[in-house]
Amino acid sequence: MSQTPLGTGRKIIAGNFSTRQIPLAADTYFLGMRLEYNATNDNYEILAAGSLAAIYNGTDGRILAVPGVDNCIVWGEISHSGIVDDAGDPVTLTEDEIALYRAEGFLVKEN
Repeated sequence: MSQTPLGTGRKIIAGNFSTRQIPLAADTYFLGMRLEYNATNDNYEILAAGSLAAIYNGTDGRILAVPGVDNCIVWGEISHSGIVDDAGDPVTLTEDEIALYRAEGFLVKEN
């Protein structure tokens, strides 16, 4: 487990966190992108309708033409301003999302 001051750590990490190298579906990935687990193909992909399972923490703008593996946050304290959508643009989280993410192991910190 690592600890980084709020507002540093690639703009997504806001305290204690845990990362893993996880399988990703073919797609373009941006630092701070929310991911869900797809049991059908055993990959993680952009959060659409499932539960938040990870946050992409690899190379910003990485394009995977085929499924691959990269670093993702799987638990911890994350910065609200570091969360992005599938185009890499900042996302405004609702209180409902913040509460759900806390239950899923991601504490969203304001900054």
